[in-house]
Amino acid sequence: MKKVMGIVIFSLILYSGSLGQAPQAVTHWDFQAVQVDGTSAFGGLNPPEKVVLEGILLNSPEHLLCPDPAAVGFMGGQWQIYLQGEGADHAGTAIWMGQYYGKLDWLTHPDDSYSDQEWLDEICRVNHDPNTAYLFHPGDRVRVTGKYLFYNGKNNINEQHDNLPQSDFTITLLEPALGLPQPETVTLDALKDHNDNFIFDQTRLTGCEYYQARLIRINDVSFTDPAAWGPNADMEITDGHGKTLPVKLGIGPGIIAGSNNLPAVFDIIGIFDQEGSYPHTGGYRLWIPNYDGNGLVLTDRGFRRGRLKGDINQDGKVDLLDFAQLASEWLDWTPGLAPCRR
Repeated sequence: MKKVMGIVIFSLILYSGSLGQAPQAVTHWDFQAVQVDGTSAFGGLNPPEKVVLEGILLNSPEHLLCPDPAAVGFMGGQWQIYLQGEGADHAGTAIWMGQYYGKLDWLTHPDDSYSDQEWLDEICRVNHDPNTAYLFHPGDRVRVTGKYLFYNGKNNINEQHDNLPQSDFTITLLEPALGLPQPETVTLDALKDHNDNFIFDQTRLTGCEYYQARLIRINDVSFTDPAAWGPNADMEITDGHGKTLPVKLGIGPGIIAGSNNLPAVFDIIGIFDQEGSYPHTGGYRLWIPNYDGNGLVLTDRGFRRGRLKGDINQDGKVDLLDFAQLASEWLDWTPGLAPCRR
């Protein structure tokens, strides 16, 4: 890998201060602490090089971002999950990885990206428990150990845009199939002020920061433009009383053009996220990874274990609809889900 010698020396100087430092176990609540402008307040003057977080996996990564090698977009393939803290740990954290780090022109980062095969190997690695080869599913309790960066209002676990092995994060299974957390019911009044601006509270005891990176439910809302429905669509909901909220639709198989069968007024369940705002006291949205087509609530119930063999569409019975879906998806594949190469 080609690197300018000065960059190497500078990186070694930075790294030398953390040699031998063990990963620090932290809560999501402490990890996501923010300052008055929304930037990170975690770590102080001596932040750990790596942290350890535990929580419930909220989504399948391929339902948020396209993991295909050389996917369209600046970063090529991308992979992202959310972990929600449990009990008093009222927060959550995103874990992200991208293929084309070499496109970033930052002096402290590597020049090279993952090749297509290296990327496939890498996402296969993080999709499976390293001890059992178990494929992770939403609702699993897992432990993540890795480096991190602040990005657009929140600390993310990631590789710090470095494709070298020492920057890998790891995910291990603690307990499978616990089920998704019960979403907290929230009104838009708790997220927006009387001028329809986001409510930001540095203490994170109220407002948008209190719900960030967690599952929430908002009842009795409507789309301002239902025709915008589709994979990866940017939409907006309203409560009919002057409050609105951006909604990001994922790319799960249930979100396709023409698949919106919701009534005019519906309930919605998703991951409350923050993205693309400066200063970092706004830019909140609700991310819906997939839709299960239930016709009542915009949500995805996640992976359901114990389903019938042959129940392709997971509707609780095996019939011709399953064979039709099987035929339509024949030879399709999702990168990283097959067992990793040994």
